[in-house]
Amino acid sequence: MNDKLAKKITEKVEEKRDEVIKLAQELVKIPSESPNEQEIQEYTAEKLEKMGLEVDKWEIDLDKLSNHPGYIPPQDYHMDYSGRPNLVGKLEEEGEGRSLILMGHTDTVPVEKEEAWDHDPYGGEIDKDRIYGRGAVDMKGGVAANMIAIETIKELGELKGDVMIANVIEEELGGNGALSFAQEGYEADAGIYSEPSGESFIAVSNRGAQFFRITVPGRSVGIEERWNSPHAIKKAMKIFEAAEDHARMRRRKVKHLPSYDLYSFDLGEIEDPELRKKAENFERNVSPLSICKIEAGDWPSTLPTECVMEGSIECLPGEDIHEVKKEFKEYIQKICSEDAWLKENPPEIEWFGLWAESSAIEKNSPIVKTVQKNAKKVGLSPIPVGSGGSDLRCLTKYANTPSILYGPSGSSIHGVDEYLDIDSLIETSKVITLTVADWCGFIES
Repeated sequence: MNDKLAKKITEKVEEKRDEVIKLAQELVKIPSESPNEQEIQEYTAEKLEKMGLEVDKWEIDLDKLSNHPGYIPPQDYHMDYSGRPNLVGKLEEEGEGRSLILMGHTDTVPVEKEEAWDHDPYGGEIDKDRIYGRGAVDMKGGVAANMIAIETIKELGELKGDVMIANVIEEELGGNGALSFAQEGYEADAGIYSEPSGESFIAVSNRGAQFFRITVPGRSVGIEERWNSPHAIKKAMKIFEAAEDHARMRRRKVKHLPSYDLYSFDLGEIEDPELRKKAENFERNVSPLSICKIEAGDWPSTLPTECVMEGSIECLPGEDIHEVKKEFKEYIQKICSEDAWLKENPPEIEWFGLWAESSAIEKNSPIVKTVQKNAKKVGLSPIPVGSGGSDLRCLTKYANTPSILYGPSGSSIHGVDEYLDIDSLIETSKVITLTVADWCGFIES
């Protein structure tokens, strides 16, 4: 694609600045906490149809999906997919260009402690060049960028290759929406999942992950008898520290994996302080393992019968999540064998809820190079990195589609006053639009 055409495309996206901002705001204003995605799916389907795309909608067939090797079983709610369609907007062309999938998820995590927010979590309010609200950066900004990219392309000409916009459900509860997309047979020559990588990073891999639960037994007695009774919380703290020790061992171990370089950087070569901070965060979180939830006891003066701890363990591409789980369980059992009470009354270790496999493509893959080339046209130089658990694996492993994560930045993902950076939204919208035209081939009107 020549510089003149690239300039025309980026100028067109800039003209649509207010439009893409408004679209992101409108998406934020629609509550879509998983599993309540119906309204936002209907809204985006109508938008895609008005853009002239052929829209496929389907509800997930749980009986069919449960036989898939990547299936994630229900978490703590009744799995019901009625009224919660996946959707794909298709722009099919007759040329011989390459095909591309633009994917996003429309569900969000819940809003907790709404009173702690300074901005209405469903207001889509703008303050200091930021759009605030639940799902603003994760990832309604990315959904808006995908849609504005295709709208821009259609206004300026036509593509030589096919493109699909896929808006899927349930990413926050594991990824069965994207998995169903793959199971339905959709695939392309490449894919861009517009999760919030930030404009400076292209994620080419995702970690595997698994939730776990450890139930530590104690003995329920009154506080005056605590000296002669095993305290479930105290025993649980021994296991908590063991998990922290294992996490440190994991960080040392994964440094020898070929995929480790996707999660580590030569910080001395990064001059931009904000980019350096982000790179440091990537490296600190290279292989997360932590207990994040603890519950015990029914009465302030009674020792608990048990202490229940829940957490998550992740693995890098090149590791088998099942082997990582096995090593963790064996380490916890070893520590327990050194304690008289826990040896005779071992804790129950369960795997539940979210689990995901790792996946990766080469960091010099054609889609990576194409995004980098077009990012330079708007003054950006994104670098390939690894990411955490995400739907990316569903495209790469199961849809036969080498894919990346690339989308706008923001902050407080899943937290209070989540926001989307407006300048990043516009920049990544330009990069995605240029990439669509360059990858698929473009015929100007």
